[in-house]
Amino acid sequence: MKRDAFHTARAFIDSYFPDCQSAVLSGSVVRGEETPSSDLDIVIIDREPFRKSFYYCEWPIEAFVHNQDSLKDAFFIETQHGIPLMTRLCAEGMVIKGGRDTERMIEEAKKSLIEGPSALSLNKLNELRYAISDSLDDLEGSERPEEDIYSVSSLTESLHQFILRSNRRWAGEGKWMYRSLRDYDEALAGRLTECLQSFYSHQEKNKLISFVDEILAPHGGRLFHDYYARF
Repeated sequence: MKRDAFHTARAFIDSYFPDCQSAVLSGSVVRGEETPSSDLDIVIIDREPFRKSFYYCEWPIEAFVHNQDSLKDAFFIETQHGIPLMTRLCAEGMVIKGGRDTERMIEEAKKSLIEGPSALSLNKLNELRYAISDSLDDLEGSERPEEDIYSVSSLTESLHQFILRSNRRWAGEGKWMYRSLRDYDEALAGRLTECLQSFYSHQEKNKLISFVDEILAPHGGRLFHDYYARF
C-alpha cells in the first residue's frame, strides 16, 4: 500500500537531497485530483539543474531540480512560450523544506501565474492563424478519414494556443489544453470538446470547421493571401 504523499515526499528528500535548499510537493496530489496513476511532482532547489524520475515507496516521482538562477530563467522562458510548467508547479507547491525562502519562491510563482504570459506579437499570432487555416483547408478538402485524425490533432493544438495567447492567457499541453481553455472560458471549452467528440465518434467534421471559422472571424478569418514570414 502506498504511503501518504506528503510524508513520502519528505522521506524522499531526506534520502536523495538531504542538503537541498528548498523543496515543494506539487501536482495532482496537492490539488486533490490524484488518480491511481498519479505521480509526485517535486521541485527542488539545489546546485545543478536537472530532471530525473524515480520510484520510491511505490510512488513514481518526478524530481525537477533547479538552482536559483535556472529557476528564474525557467519562469522567464515560460512567460515567453506561454506554458507554465515550473511556474504552476511552484505556485501550487506545498513546502517540504526551506521555510521562508521556499514561501517566497511560491509567492513569486503565484504572482507570475496571475499576471499571465507575455503578449504575442502580431507576427506570432498570424503564424498561428496561418497554421490553423492550413489545417482547416486540409480537413475541408480531405477524403481520407485516416488523415483527418492527424489534421484535427494538429488543428486542436494550434487553435487552443491561438485562443489563449491572443487573450494573454496561459496555454497547456495534453490534458492541460482542455484545463487551460476551461479556466479561460468554460462554455467555449465545452463547445470545442463537443465538436471534437462529434469528429472522433462519428467522423463529423463540419461542426468543428464552423466552430474554428467562428473563432477566426474577429481576427480577419482564415489567412492565406499575402501571408508573409521571414526565415
